[in-house]
Amino acid sequence: MSVITDDVIVKVAKLARLNIPNFKVSKFASQLEPILKHFESLSKVDTPKIIPTYQTTGLHTILREDVVDTGRMFTQKQALSNAPKSKDGYFVTSATIHK
Repeated sequence: MSVITDDVIVKVAKLARLNIPNFKVSKFASQLEPILKHFESLSKVDTPKIIPTYQTTGLHTILREDVVDTGRMFTQKQALSNAPKSKDGYFVTSATIHK
């Protein structure tokens, strides 16, 4: 018996906000089944003696020091110099949130 039913596909698609046409639901169900079986086979691998790998590069500190480089900073006037519209030192844009 298949674990992935059409109802499961419809529910997951709804949760993920995916619009899947009804005629493709069964196709997705049949495609997901072998994928899940593969992951099920991975659970049988003997891993208790394997040390977890948190990163693979061997680097210890990969982040740079957080330093402000004032030589690369724009003044407010420079930042706004190419703006099509500005007001009181700010960029003016059209509304980005629509109801």
